[in-house]
Amino acid sequence: MAAISGRGKRNEDRIPVGRAKIYIHGEMFNVINWSRHGLMVGPYAGSLRPGQPFTFRFVLPMSDEDDFEFSAWAETVRVDGAGLAARYTDLNDRISESIDMMLGILTPGAD
Repeated sequence: MAAISGRGKRNEDRIPVGRAKIYIHGEMFNVINWSRHGLMVGPYAGSLRPGQPFTFRFVLPMSDEDDFEFSAWAETVRVDGAGLAARYTDLNDRISESIDMMLGILTPGAD
């Protein structure tokens, strides 16, 4: 599959995450990696194309009884053989702070 690219490049490394999932239009996809600004999911065989906005729900199991999750808007940046790359477009302060906190827990000493 040829890459379908959008505009822009990410500004920071993404954190690999093995058990996280996102739900787009009710369909579940594996999260390959994520950051404060976006994420990559794959494999992806959906209909989104670069520049298209979408809503999603991110779910990362933390324990048998606890999940880290949030819902937000994103814009498709790229779709290729690796999956779908997207950037968040409308995070409120609470979600942004929660993402920062969780990434800090998952990558201690990275700052």
